[in-house]
Amino acid sequence: METSQTTTIFNSIRQVYQKRLLPPAAYLLFLFLLWFVTPISELALPQHVSAEVPFRELSSGRTSYAAMTLTDLHFTGYAQKILWYTNGYYYYTFQDGKCILVLLAPATCGEGIPHIGRLHIRVRILRNFEDYDTLTQRLAADLEWTASGIRSQIPDYLLSEPGFHKLLSFLLLAIYFAGGAYALGNLLACLAFYLFPALSPPCRKLGKYGDAGKLLAQAEEEFISSQVPVAFDMYLTKSFLISFSQAQAVIVPVREILWVYKHVRLRRFLWYPLPVSFTLHIWAGKRMHLSYPQMKEPEIDYLIEYLKNANGELLVGLREDHRRKVRDITKR
Repeated sequence: METSQTTTIFNSIRQVYQKRLLPPAAYLLFLFLLWFVTPISELALPQHVSAEVPFRELSSGRTSYAAMTLTDLHFTGYAQKILWYTNGYYYYTFQDGKCILVLLAPATCGEGIPHIGRLHIRVRILRNFEDYDTLTQRLAADLEWTASGIRSQIPDYLLSEPGFHKLLSFLLLAIYFAGGAYALGNLLACLAFYLFPALSPPCRKLGKYGDAGKLLAQAEEEFISSQVPVAFDMYLTKSFLISFSQAQAVIVPVREILWVYKHVRLRRFLWYPLPVSFTLHIWAGKRMHLSYPQMKEPEIDYLIEYLKNANGELLVGLREDHRRKVRDITKR
């Protein structure tokens, strides 16, 4: 239960998670727009058409992907090859007085069986497809027709089962829905932590070091009465390190901090040196690791000196023996 003793810290935590609501909300809005302006909705829920393919609907261009039942399919004798790979076999069927061309995957048609009575498939509707002129010209020669005559009977679109790209479609949908689920989960979590900051990670992690309620009350009292600003949204009190950055909110007892060091990164763009980048790393008990990139060196030095004075056993500096010692302590 939230009390007046933790109002300031809770309000700061709320501000952190209020800012973190925006990215997942924006991403979900982006996915929502993609659903309506791209064929993703047709991939996920392909329009189902009946046994008789509605020629007018297919030729209208409103549908790119569909699930349909085709009847009385005849093999043309031609296949589509991509390099040395047979991508599919061309079939034809008659619907609404028109001859409709269908490209079937090799596994679906048994690599070119002469006749298929009935078949339920998912297809991509390709208009003005690349092989139309070549295929109709060869069919005209086989049937002893003119190319213009046979083209008047065969629309220039193709029902392509390989064009549905089952594996690629599955991967695309998996990425789409997995990203949406992650963003939605993130949004709901941030909303819950905004409404109930006592449930947020910084408050719950305090329970690793003792009674979370008592530690929160002590942190709040010190935060109000004796906070020492170190950097933007980072504070030190007598007993706690407290920060409220956009990436994370942190409340950790100073006595639990085991190791602190700064990491210096030299940067260049082509042959021009860029300003040195400093990152503060803090390791605390219960396997807690905190990093604060892009801090100023005087801020890091001040914080390290303050922590050294508050904790005489603090390990300072990036050294391998410090790493081993902290690893041994956190394993216990």
